Amino acid sequence: MNVLILAAGHMPLQNQNESYPLTLVEFEGIPLIQKLIEQCTSIDSEVNFIIALRDTDVRDYYLDNIVRLLSPSAKILKVSDNTQGAACTALLAIPHIDNNDELLILNGNELLDIDFSLPLQSFRQRMLDAGVVSFNSVHPRYSYVKVEDELVVEAAEKRPISRHATVGFFWFRKGEIFVKAAKNMIRKDASVNGIFYICPSLNELVLEQSRIGIFTIATELYHPIKNEKQLEQLEAFIEKKR
Repeated sequence: MNVLILAAGHMPLQNQNESYPLTLVEFEGIPLIQKLIEQCTSIDSEVNFIIALRDTDVRDYYLDNIVRLLSPSAKILKVSDNTQGAACTALLAIPHIDNNDELLILNGNELLDIDFSLPLQSFRQRMLDAGVVSFNSVHPRYSYVKVEDELVVEAAEKRPISRHATVGFFWFRKGEIFVKAAKNMIRKDASVNGIFYICPSLNELVLEQSRIGIFTIATELYHPIKNEKQLEQLEAFIEKKR
């Protein structure tokens, strides 16, 4: 299985007058990028990691060295400038993901307090073509899917069309399924304020009558880290668990 971690976003965090990229923020002494890699490695020892990093972060903080210490065979995608969204960044990995292997796309700016094998087992057992992890919300900051008869029939970004908000956990039975869907989405200019997100690409699969399902988790198990306030909330959550 190929795992693509999108960690090329920009939101430096301050720590005692020093600025570090989000992917290096530590929880109980473990950097976020290490946590994600370990969660995936626990699924399958044969995971192939492709990790998108900002080239400035690689240069300034040696992120490529850090990633290879965690996963020696990981492939590094250096992203030189801000792309037009996560879907565009993901397509930079086409040489590695446009194939028949399973593909898991993860956002590098959030933490899921779950066993990754559970949603994957569910998706495979239900013989789905694609699957997403969701939680209950109605806030317009998230992406959403509408579900009928246990299958996704519509996806939207920053527009609540149901109570099924999605997290950055997108699974595809074959990597080529995602590549084709994302390309078609971009051709149709299905962007939100000029940005192309992963979730709306599912609409292209719906048009092909593909089977897309969800795996629902409790809201308190999802921890987005997109700003300082959310980071503080996560740190408070971890402290409470101790």
